[in-house]
Amino acid sequence: MSKNQPKNNKILGACIGDCIHVAGLTKFFRIANQYGYETTFVGAAMPIQKIITEIQKSSAKIIALSYRLTPQVGVSLLKQLIQEVKKHNLTNRDYYLGCLPELEQHAVKFNFFKKIFTGGEALDELYSIFQVGIIKDDVLSYPTDLISRIRMKAPYPIFRAHFGLPSLDDTYKGIQEIAESKMLDVISIAPDQAAQEWFHHPDIIHRRPKGSGGVPIRKKEHLEQMYSQSRTGNYPLMRIYSGTQDLVKNAELFQSSIQNAWAAIPIFWYSKLDGRGPLPIQKAIQEHFLAIQWHANHNIPVEVNDPHQWGLRQATDQMVVADAYLSAKIAKELGVRYYIEQLMFNTPAGNTFSMDFARVLAMIDIIIPLVDENFEVFKETRTGLAYLSTDPTVAKGQLAVSSMMQLAVQPHIMHVVSYSEASHAAKAIDVIKSCKMVSNIIQDSLGNLPDYTLDQKIIQRKNELIHQAHILINAFEHLGNKMGVKNPYLSSECLSEAVRIGLFDAPQVKGFSGAKGKIHTEIVDGKCITIDSSGQEIDEIQRMAELGILDESVKKLVSLKPGVTK
Repeated sequence: MSKNQPKNNKILGACIGDCIHVAGLTKFFRIANQYGYETTFVGAAMPIQKIITEIQKSSAKIIALSYRLTPQVGVSLLKQLIQEVKKHNLTNRDYYLGCLPELEQHAVKFNFFKKIFTGGEALDELYSIFQVGIIKDDVLSYPTDLISRIRMKAPYPIFRAHFGLPSLDDTYKGIQEIAESKMLDVISIAPDQAAQEWFHHPDIIHRRPKGSGGVPIRKKEHLEQMYSQSRTGNYPLMRIYSGTQDLVKNAELFQSSIQNAWAAIPIFWYSKLDGRGPLPIQKAIQEHFLAIQWHANHNIPVEVNDPHQWGLRQATDQMVVADAYLSAKIAKELGVRYYIEQLMFNTPAGNTFSMDFARVLAMIDIIIPLVDENFEVFKETRTGLAYLSTDPTVAKGQLAVSSMMQLAVQPHIMHVVSYSEASHAAKAIDVIKSCKMVSNIIQDSLGNLPDYTLDQKIIQRKNELIHQAHILINAFEHLGNKMGVKNPYLSSECLSEAVRIGLFDAPQVKGFSGAKGKIHTEIVDGKCITIDSSGQEIDEIQRMAELGILDESVKKLVSLKPGVTK
């Protein structure tokens, strides 16, 4: 027997018998290294006796073995291995096996290995091995709040996905199925449109169609049942859309029923601006402020899901970047401690990968000056809504490449858009398959990708966008000064006026109440830019001149250098 006392932070690994397939062990070691483990690879095609000798010499507590060849031979090798381990009193180690599914069916009967991997397992399957999280009675206890969950899984991002079917029963069953798969960290419930708008108005909601765009939630018990169904597997957190009116009432309801992980609240949207809510822009902004403040007072993280709403309606890249700053600034002013910045890639549809990535980097960099001990930012990335094809085979490839690009900004949360979204609402199996795909991409790619942030064309475009966004932000502040507003960021009047006069504008808001909708944009060289009547690109100074809101104080803004923060 080895005199070495096994150490929990060390792993010894080998491929047994004639097996030379090291890819699985290499991935296992790479993940272990991310969590601070020391790993030693004995080698491929190792005889059983050689492995026993190495175990005797090692102080590793975890022994990782791999055999991915013929199951019949594998059974014989495993029997020999177990016999030798017991013979040499080496049962004080934890043995893990990677093999093909056929061999796994036999290996489980030996009741020897703590865990058997066949490929494609969720990262959560590794937590109990690497002691990530809180271990109670040898069982992993999952954190019940978002920030702890993020910190537990780091350096890997947590997964979030939408789920909500037109049938309550199907939604209940799907939530349990997703939880038991351990593939998803946060189930984001998608209510139908009637529930989002009229939940607290029983005299109206019962006349509305059920299941339009999500699950028909009609009472608190429905939410409580969904939460109950999720209390299995990896005990995923739950969250839900904030609704399009009665947001504070919704906040109280969601917190008491599903322990809402975080709130996603817009500034301008879910109003008459997009037709999804009944309130005029100014009144909607006032309600959104109250909801953000309510969550801030209850120390619940907040995501302001505003910028990509502009992008989806073909607003310019710089306008999306400016709104990223505006959204974060408002959240901070309202007392939010933990801010979720949603970064929707591939938006608007048609942006090239490099120019789209520059837009995302600009959104990240422009809010960095806001970060301090009272305002922490967590990056949440996702694939663009309009990017995925209706062909599921094509959509899978698009989801894969978008997810790989997202890893370059080191997200804390990855909102996994199911590859089926363009063709049908995601079923549980669609969510699980999509998360499984992205999980394996992350395991293979994290820390091993080229650094796109060093690309000079991307840097140049990022700085151009920050420059143009600052001009727009400064013009907004100037508008507030002209209106005699002390703090324009907390003025619903100033914010709604900025939309009315076209300071914030997009082609696809034309015809909606309170919006100008006069801006002309186009995708040119992979960038979404403003064009004039002759088709030539114009910058923010020129655009403001065309709007008739340019004066001498605004003209001075052109002297700002790219990348300079006011």
